Amino acid sequence: MNIAEVGFTRDGVETWLHAQCPFRVTRGEATWFGTVDMAYPATADADPDEAYRTNETMFDKRARQVSERFRSVAYVVETATLGRAGMVTLTLTGSVVIEVFPACGGPIEQWRLFERGSGTHYVFPDAADR
Repeated sequence: MNIAEVGFTRDGVETWLHAQCPFRVTRGEATWFGTVDMAYPATADADPDEAYRTNETMFDKRARQVSERFRSVAYVVETATLGRAGMVTLTLTGSVVIEVFPACGGPIEQWRLFERGSGTHYVFPDAADR
């Protein structure tokens, strides 16, 4: 399942973080959006199941808005931290934080980090890279 991809460019090299587990994007004390937003339709009168099937959830709406903002504002990754049990935290300029929370036991891929065009991929957990 593709939940989120975040790309970064440094010295002409594209690096991508592909998350397949819960995550959220915050700015300061506000949560911009996260995976739980998939449970809520983008409009109050919509059916939640239909919204999920048609990609019209609050997640989809906010993902489009945040993606557009990321395209228009030149955010820079200030720190990248690999934490306990595969948690990834990216701190960007403008008080934006992207947090990835692996939440599945067993050898199911939670996230991967890779350089576009490279055969080298870092996968969490290691056992998922079959």
